[in-house]
Amino acid sequence: MSDWRFLFTQSRGTLLAILFFVVMFAIYTSNHPAGFTANVVQTAANKGVLLALVAMAQTFVVITAGIDLSVGAVMVLTNCLASWIVVGTATSATLGILGVLLTGLVCGAINGLIVIYGRLQPIVVTPTRISVQGSAVPIVCATVWVGNEYDVPNRSVAMFRR
Repeated sequence: MSDWRFLFTQSRGTLLAILFFVVMFAIYTSNHPAGFTANVVQTAANKGVLLALVAMAQTFVVITAGIDLSVGAVMVLTNCLASWIVVGTATSATLGILGVLLTGLVCGAINGLIVIYGRLQPIVVTPTRISVQGSAVPIVCATVWVGNEYDVPNRSVAMFRR
């Protein structure tokens, strides 16, 4: 067998994944109203990085023989918090980043403590934590939502204003 055939056989799965990605990205850009522009590629890359970070977090959990379904909910909560506190000068942005990381750490620690000390299965704990963290998002982002042009959400979260 020639060298290139051997190489193709060895990396068939990776090449199929790359081909699948190229086809899906071509479908995405062909359906996008702006077409294939630098802004569309940049937006897709930014979203891909967020998805990769969540996938790495979930991979770490699975490698350690666990299951955590609340990784996405933690990402939503920390992103919402980041949109609120990672602003201003470099010092305040740095403190905001530390606050966001601490929030993610606390959410994960609470999940772990409930599983370890509560002796509950992770498959039971993490969906419950998804609902708790999902409920915290409007509370955290109330100052971001209040004042927009839509009046109905303002009434539902106005009680959480500072």
